[in-house]
Amino acid sequence: MTLSEILNIALPALVSMVIMPMIIAGGRAISNYYKSKTTDEKMQKYFDRAVDAIETAVAETMQTFVLSMKASGEWNEESAKQAFEAARLKAIELMGTAALQALPTIVGDVEAWLTAKIEAATLLQKIELKVQNPS
Repeated sequence: MTLSEILNIALPALVSMVIMPMIIAGGRAISNYYKSKTTDEKMQKYFDRAVDAIETAVAETMQTFVLSMKASGEWNEESAKQAFEAARLKAIELMGTAALQALPTIVGDVEAWLTAKIEAATLLQKIELKVQNPS
């Protein structure tokens, strides 16, 4: 038997039993890598959108509600609760359904996370206002 005849017999078996499974496995690995990367990027996008929505909602609530209540002397515990709820609802509206649905996967307890982020954003707004308007 010549080398050419051996290759004609062995090569199809080698390709179908070794090379093709390796190519398929490699293709699946690459596909899974990009799927996980895409999922991670989507989740990061949703998380970033949610954080931005909270910061925007707190800033808007501070500008439109809190400052006017404080200026009129009507600021109290009840109005603070109203401001918090207004910021919470506005943040949920701004982040959108997709981000809101992704949050449990990212942060776990969405309500606890949302409360903490609103409180933190509120504190940052207060600090920023004091820096801008030292009295």
